[in-house]
Amino acid sequence: MRAVCAALILVSASAASAQVAPSRFNPAAPENRQVIPAFSYQTVEAVLTQIGARFERRGTAERPALTVTFPNNRRAAILFGSCDRQGCKAISIQAVWTRPDNLPAERMATGIQAFNQRYAFSRAFITQDGRPALQRYLTADFGFIRGNLAVNLLVFANQAERFAVEVMRPAEASPR
Repeated sequence: MRAVCAALILVSASAASAQVAPSRFNPAAPENRQVIPAFSYQTVEAVLTQIGARFERRGTAERPALTVTFPNNRRAAILFGSCDRQGCKAISIQAVWTRPDNLPAERMATGIQAFNQRYAFSRAFITQDGRPALQRYLTADFGFIRGNLAVNLLVFANQAERFAVEVMRPAEASPR
């Protein structure tokens, strides 16, 4: 497990233009083997802190959400779903960019299609209002390993960087 986590982080970080994993993240830390029974502010925030991300609570008690800035300065929202008193059984990690005026729609669509063919980890798409977006959906119906959540968050940050470089450039706009 430790070797897999370390390999995933190294592969995903080295393939992007920015290093994602902060030096203080330790894939071999014993807490990474803990099972998170459900997603909640407390369980997800602990992992975000562990990987060096900054976050702010958003949403309501019924529809919790976080705004996150990852160690590589890519921003995303974490939306909690399927929630009850014990916590939430799903999270959606989403990054949305303002559509650059100098990025033709057909070039953006072609770039998104190529991105989705190249990378299966997250899904790139165009929102209903025409903005480019990236999304990863995770479920914890029977719990989620804490270290796996850390790796998923780090790889998503890496994917957001790749998306910005490969699809949005040279006309990159900051994600909202």
